[in-house]
Amino acid sequence: MEKEAVQPEAWAPFAEGADHIFTNPVLAEIANKHGKTTAQVMIRWFLQRNYVMIPKSVHKKKLAENFNVFDFKLDAEDMGKIKTLDQGHSVLEDEMDPEIAESFR
Repeated sequence: MEKEAVQPEAWAPFAEGADHIFTNPVLAEIANKHGKTTAQVMIRWFLQRNYVMIPKSVHKKKLAENFNVFDFKLDAEDMGKIKTLDQGHSVLEDEMDPEIAESFR
C-alpha cells in the first residue's frame, strides 16, 4: 500500500503585495540577473520547491509573464537568498490568532 503525500500549496504566492514584495531588493537583484520580473522569480521559486500555486492577475500582460518561467532556473545561491526572506510567520494574517482562526470556519 502506497503512502499518499501531502502536496504543499502556496496560498497567496505574491503575499497580496504585502511588505512591498514586488520591489524587494533581494528579489529585484535575482530578477535582474535572469532578465525576469520579481513575480517570475517568486513563481520559479515555488515551482522549484514543488509547490502548487495559482498566481492571480487581472492584466493580460501579467498573466502572460506568469507563464514565462520555464526558460530559466534559480541556482543554489538564488534559492538561499530567497530563503533569507522567510519571516517565520504569515505577512497577511496570524492564523494562530483565535479570532482569525475562527474566521476560517
